[in-house]
Amino acid sequence: MARESAIAREAAREAGRALRERFGSRSITAHKGLNDVQLEADLAAQRIIVRHLLEAFPHHGVVAEEEPYTHWSDQPFVWAVDPLDGTNNFGYGIAHCAIAISLFDRDRVRLALVLDPLSQREYVATAHSPLPSVPTTEVAMEEAVVSLVTNYSDTGYEWFRRADALAAKGCRRAVNLWAPALDLALVASGAIDAMVCHAGYLLDVCGGLFLVQSAGGCVLDRDGYPFTARRSMHDKPLSFVAARSSALAHRLLEAGFLSD
Repeated sequence: MARESAIAREAAREAGRALRERFGSRSITAHKGLNDVQLEADLAAQRIIVRHLLEAFPHHGVVAEEEPYTHWSDQPFVWAVDPLDGTNNFGYGIAHCAIAISLFDRDRVRLALVLDPLSQREYVATAHSPLPSVPTTEVAMEEAVVSLVTNYSDTGYEWFRRADALAAKGCRRAVNLWAPALDLALVASGAIDAMVCHAGYLLDVCGGLFLVQSAGGCVLDRDGYPFTARRSMHDKPLSFVAARSSALAHRLLEAGFLSD
């Protein structure tokens, strides 16, 4: 995966330079749904990344956030690209956003990269070169900083209100930052203690989940079983808890964050 990793870094870094030039520009090119927009910056970054990937790997598939690459390919190797995780943050000049690039080998992620284009923090892991593990100090739920992630639907907002109320009573702090790939990278690096995701999308979280697991973190589905992002899940809503420790992940589930 050394060549794949090098090309992904090169693509992300060039796209990052293009994004820095556009930071705070809310040039909307499409409305994709409730509170969900496409910016000119999304398209510019995606063009750069896709060009790098397909020039280097012409027989690989690409699925990305924006057209014309929004359909999942059935090729053995598929790059999953979110050119601007946290589009609304970016457009409003809020410095919490990322570029996320993952490589699927059949059903499993084998490489993940998350790059914060503004701070230039970079998180990269492959199946053979994991993210450096951060020493894990057990954090009680009452002391935990937890990211809450959902979608833009009415049910998503209803879930968030319930989860935010639970976090206000049971956690040190809850954050709702609307950039799930970057939030998961921060869980992997130990900056955030956990994420609870309700009905998310594979493209938004596949790379970040790989980073968390690569760094020795714990990811559980809503029933408490180990959870791994797979390409075959691309048409399903994904709900999970990701944490630096197994104890915290289980405690968040027990507290009812993903209960119906």
